[in-house]
Amino acid sequence: MISKLFRLWPARLPHLLGVALLLAACTPSYNWREMEVADGHVQAAFPAKVQTQTREIALAGHSLRFTLTMAQVDGAMFAVGHAPLPPEVAGDPAARDALGHALMQSLYANLSTQPPQPLPAYGDEIEVRGQAGQQPGWLMARVWVTDTMLIDAVAAGTEQTLPRERAQEFVRAVKLNR
Repeated sequence: MISKLFRLWPARLPHLLGVALLLAACTPSYNWREMEVADGHVQAAFPAKVQTQTREIALAGHSLRFTLTMAQVDGAMFAVGHAPLPPEVAGDPAARDALGHALMQSLYANLSTQPPQPLPAYGDEIEVRGQAGQQPGWLMARVWVTDTMLIDAVAAGTEQTLPRERAQEFVRAVKLNR
């Protein structure tokens, strides 16, 4: 009986491989999961397992401890970044606004593109197309400034790696917790 199974195995192998490939093709690249990020200030839905990194950045003359929670799928990046506002910025609406605008301008600068004037309003979708290194890239983002926090949501990739629908799905799912 066992020898008969082993004799039939080579004949069935192509069929089994075909079924395995079909099942693999049906496995979604996007495996959405909701979670709180930005120290509980934001609810987001990420398309894959996330990683978190924190580093110091300079923005509008301030040093900020910026934390990025991100996921990658098929060469596209989906991220929510946040930084607590320094006390001198948190208490000054003009300084908060300058910091938020600097973050928006950095999105355009990252793709070597001039920002529009006026800049989009906080919470509006921002779409930027330009050069990411040696290849064309694009991103969709939203930026918020609260009394205590600077926050952005960014989906970035190329035309081939980031479908517009997926970028919108991610960016529109990011909500501030009030």
